[in-house]
Amino acid sequence: MAQTMEHPWGTLKQLSIPIWFFDLNEQKMYVSSLLRKDLRLEREVLEVEEIKTMLHKDDVHYLYRTKEVEEARSSFHLDYRLRVGKGYRWVKDIVTPFYNHQGVVAGYTGVAAPDGIYQSELVKIKKGIIEIGDAFLSYNGQAFFDFLVKYLADILDVDTVLIGELTGVEKEEVTAISLFHKGEVTSGLTYTLEGTPCEQVVASYDCYFPRDVKTRFPGDQLIREYHVESYLGKALLNSEGEVIGIFAIMDHQTQTSGPLSKAMFQVFADRIANELSRMQAENKLRMLSRYDPLTGLVTRTYFSKLLKEELLSPSNERQYVALLLIDIDNFKMINDSWGHARGDDLLRQFARYLRRTFAQKDCVISRISSDEFVVWLRNVSTIDEVCEVSDHIIHSMRQPFIINQKEFYSTASIGITFSSHGEESGEDILRYADAAMHKAKINGKNRYEIYDARMSEQIREELDLKQSLHHALDNGEFILHYQPQVCGKTFEVIGYEALIRWNHPEFGLLSPYHFIRLAEETGMIIDIGEWVLQEACTQTKQWQMKDQRPGLKIAVNLSAQQFADALLPQKVFKALEDSGINSESLIIEITETMVLQDFDRSIDTLNQLRAEGIKVHLDDFGVGFSSLSYLNRLPVDAIKIDRSFINQINKDTTEVAIVNAIISMAKSLGLQVIAEGVEQQAHITYLKQKGCYEYQGYYFSKPVPAQCVSL
Repeated sequence: MAQTMEHPWGTLKQLSIPIWFFDLNEQKMYVSSLLRKDLRLEREVLEVEEIKTMLHKDDVHYLYRTKEVEEARSSFHLDYRLRVGKGYRWVKDIVTPFYNHQGVVAGYTGVAAPDGIYQSELVKIKKGIIEIGDAFLSYNGQAFFDFLVKYLADILDVDTVLIGELTGVEKEEVTAISLFHKGEVTSGLTYTLEGTPCEQVVASYDCYFPRDVKTRFPGDQLIREYHVESYLGKALLNSEGEVIGIFAIMDHQTQTSGPLSKAMFQVFADRIANELSRMQAENKLRMLSRYDPLTGLVTRTYFSKLLKEELLSPSNERQYVALLLIDIDNFKMINDSWGHARGDDLLRQFARYLRRTFAQKDCVISRISSDEFVVWLRNVSTIDEVCEVSDHIIHSMRQPFIINQKEFYSTASIGITFSSHGEESGEDILRYADAAMHKAKINGKNRYEIYDARMSEQIREELDLKQSLHHALDNGEFILHYQPQVCGKTFEVIGYEALIRWNHPEFGLLSPYHFIRLAEETGMIIDIGEWVLQEACTQTKQWQMKDQRPGLKIAVNLSAQQFADALLPQKVFKALEDSGINSESLIIEITETMVLQDFDRSIDTLNQLRAEGIKVHLDDFGVGFSSLSYLNRLPVDAIKIDRSFINQINKDTTEVAIVNAIISMAKSLGLQVIAEGVEQQAHITYLKQKGCYEYQGYYFSKPVPAQCVSL
């Protein structure tokens, strides 16, 4: 019943309880003596500005709840934070509207709620924690989250409960793992954090808006669609303290949650964070098992699983299985010369290149080892389709990759297998593609080969050779053969090229064709190359002293891995010092491909060698990326015309025109020209006419052991 006395406080202050009265008309609060003592207040009457300083900033709005008080028509509980010293304490009051004689609210009174109110909340918390604990035992992952949002919506009596995970490249989005709203559970909803209360949760770990959320965040579509009035959110943290998700409750009406309810909310948040961390760890492990972390492509294990499932599927019996196994040529040299970080950069770029190349194809792309990639082409019916794609890869890779603002040219070797569905297992098909790829490597790289059964036998032979190679150096099985280089004007031998041979105990004398690539793959090429350098210099010094030929020169070929070795100059200088040979007597032979792997580093290495008087010759000139622009900058002393061009002399082919162009270009650059593969008098006659006077080839001698050399 409405109170009608002139001013309510005259009566209320006589009560022997801690009570306050807020006069809506005066906008003042009256405080009883018991309450003043508890709050350590000096005055009985407080102005609004004084009250504001006593309340937490998010609870000040309770001073203006006239409309809610009028609508309540009866008592209700009010929870707010009251300043105590430098902190705050939670207070729960029973608030009652106070009416004047016209029946209009004149103000409202507040008294502390009895302990029984808190006791009921404690019972609710205990019950909730026990039931949530039971849920942990009964559910996990998605099932647990779905149960939890429904349970919390019921126990907290709210419309909406959200458990979300931070997503997006910059973790700028939240994706609902489980979202309960008015009886329905959904997942997958994603929205950006910007301009939402969830953004404040991520920034400050929690966020509480008991009212006016729609007004505060007008751009939040979810809040607008769900007619949210109040919001309570908590950040979900992993063991490192990083925010990984958001737990929030929302409702269409004002929240008056007390400290105990918020404590329960925190307990739930911690449990949810633990489960989310576990689920993310499981997802990460699952992703790592399926996708390569460096390139994002499918892993070999997952690729094999997909291929096996495809081969076992009866619905695909009439289809063909087409695989392309692609290997980046000379990749190890990138790691050795530039470091693994730049090698990884190349792998990432190559993966992007493959995705672009096959973007319109029905396929699966996988990185199956360090620099090997496999493409499984689906829905192809002819081998011609596969060869056409392989041709495109070979030709399109003529464009350089840009690594650390430098151009890097690379090629690829491709092995193709094409078989009817169901004839072999997935591992068999991969092994066949690998055999074809190795065949492409043997045949000069930068090409593709199609698998046939003979390749498997060749792979087995190669494996045996690799095993033997590990002991060949220690067992003294390598020997050097020497081929003379002749001056065409005097026909005097001016030097020799040292060429390695392997005197294999089972297979006999093997040329470099059979084992150099294997030495590169096993990493033994560095040790073998150093042995060649030391042996050739020592033998040349003996010849110089024995036959009084101090001007006799020796040419030694470097492998790509040797040339990429940062310690190469020091190793060359040591070989000169150990053998006693003069630096002007040593010629280092390199190829164009080796130089182009890292042009700037190549120039630096060659300058170091030439500064000591060592000559540098460019071998196999004309078969690579011959370019006048880089040759003009390259510090070399001579170029060697590849034997494939010399063999075409007197055959009226375009290769002869290339010989003429090479000789003319070398002369214009002040470089010596040496012709390899000279086998006929006609070759010498032609070369003399064009101004080339240094020769090497079978016309003079095949490569022979040192004891067979005639000076």
